[in-house]
Amino acid sequence: MRLKRLLDSSELVPRGRTRLQPLAHDQFNLIWCQIQEYWVSANRPTVFVNFTGGNKLMALAAYQWARERAMKAFYLERGFNITWFDFDQQHTQSRMEALDVHRTDSLDPLLLVRCHAHASEVERDGQVIKLNSRGRQLPDQDFWSRLPSMTADQVGSLLEVEGHANPKPQTGDALELIVAAALLRLGVFQARRSVRLKVHSAPGVGSRLPHAEIDLLFNFAGRLWIVDCKDRRPVTDLAERLKRISAPSSSSCREEFEELHERLREELSISETKVIKEDLLAVREIGGLLGETICVRRSELSPEVKEFARRHGVYLIENCRRSDVLRASLHAILHPTAPPSAGALSSLEAQYRKLA
Repeated sequence: MRLKRLLDSSELVPRGRTRLQPLAHDQFNLIWCQIQEYWVSANRPTVFVNFTGGNKLMALAAYQWARERAMKAFYLERGFNITWFDFDQQHTQSRMEALDVHRTDSLDPLLLVRCHAHASEVERDGQVIKLNSRGRQLPDQDFWSRLPSMTADQVGSLLEVEGHANPKPQTGDALELIVAAALLRLGVFQARRSVRLKVHSAPGVGSRLPHAEIDLLFNFAGRLWIVDCKDRRPVTDLAERLKRISAPSSSSCREEFEELHERLREELSISETKVIKEDLLAVREIGGLLGETICVRRSELSPEVKEFARRHGVYLIENCRRSDVLRASLHAILHPTAPPSAGALSSLEAQYRKLA
């Protein structure tokens, strides 16, 4: 049902041209008969059978049904490849075709959220962000050299913003808009900001309080991306600052103070890792199988947080206020197969010279 709503609302196919037909999932013969009945009722001579979805039994039944009628059939691989099957009475031939992963870049990411999310629903649509004419026409050098240090109002002058976010200005507004502008400059069609989710309402049970807010959300290269931005110093700095101003002078209290300091530092470090875990849960809930998450941070994170992110495929961008970091990091994430720029090669060469 959610997929049908996506197709109807996105205009990927003409509205009303998709039809929802429930199928059995645990009886091969029944699945086969239901497909046959639907084909007869549809009365269409040309049919392409996509047997990607469903469980293995459903896919096998659809494949066998198409094979017996020598129909065109295909299977969509997770790596953005389509395997086509051509049947005749004696042989089966297959061929693989690569999909253009950017064909759906203009699709509103909020439509994908509504399609993917099962336990949650959208409580606030947030803001739609695009580059305005000034943001598109500003020379590359000027855009990237100024962007990381801009205020929220300054970066807002480069953007078209529609919709509503938090009514009161927030500390992280500037960073979220900076990252959005960078993504748009690097080829993202549009971004959503400050989307809020709430628990999905059940029959007779309503919900109104949000349980999650997504800083940035965008659709690019066949994937749904979630961006979490934090424009503040690491929480472990709080423990260090407290130590500097509160260290006891007496030796009798110093040992207890050091123990409490280390415990506080450890607890704060664990809380940072929990934020990454929450991002992962959000991606798995609303991003689908191909969901991706990017964490953008003003400061450098602890080794434990970095290792956790690396093992779980979370992209980390640290020290994002440096003019050379944000562009290079986002470009590498969005365009992993692009050849390195002259600047990147020069930077790499300089690093090797230092090590030599």
